[in-house]
Parts: sequence; structure tokens; C-alpha cells
Amino acid sequence: MPDRAISPDELILLLERLRLPSAGEKHASDVTLEQVDVLLARIASLTEALRGAEKDETAQLTSRILIGDLAMVTAQFRGRANELVGALTRARDDIRGELDNIDQSGSHEEADSPGAR
Repeated sequence: MPDRAISPDELILLLERLRLPSAGEKHASDVTLEQVDVLLARIASLTEALRGAEKDETAQLTSRILIGDLAMVTAQFRGRANELVGALTRARDDIRGELDNIDQSGSHEEADSPGAR
């Protein structure tokens, strides 16, 4: 049995208090980190607001906002993970290329040395 209802005013106050920052003069990566921090705080607050709440229109709207916030955080994490994978793949390929160059130089030096045959 639900303990209480979420009032529309409660939801508005929560969303105003935890408003997503805009870019302004900041670097995009700084804004992204701030947005994720705010989204995580909003997710916690929305989850707490829904705990034990009556199933009414405001709770349904709160749930939809919560799902949207979860999706945005997931997309940010997925994007960051893809960036890291790309950087690690490039680093691995560079290391392999350097190792191949070292192997090829070593092969040429061995072939050019007098006791190679």
C-alpha cells in the first residue's frame, strides 16, 4: 500500500534544484561531467521520491523522467567507453607497429653481420 503521493510541486522543485547545466563558456567535456553528476543526483532523488509513492499521473511522469535520466547517463558512459576503446586500440596498434619495426631492423642487422650465414 502506498505511503504518500508525489505532488506536482515536489517534482517541480526537485527538477529546478537539480537543473542540467548548460554549456556557456565551459569546455564540452566539463559540461558533460557536470551533467552526469547532476543526472546521478536527480536519479537518486527521483528514485527516493517514487519509493512508496501512489501510482498516479505525477508518479508516472516522475518515472518517465527517471528513465530518461538513466538513458542519458548510460549514453554518456557508453560514449566515454567507446572513446577509451578507440584510444587503447590506437595505442596497441602503435606498439605493434613499433615492435614490427624493431623486429625488421633486428633481422636486417643479423643478415648484414659477417657471421650471419
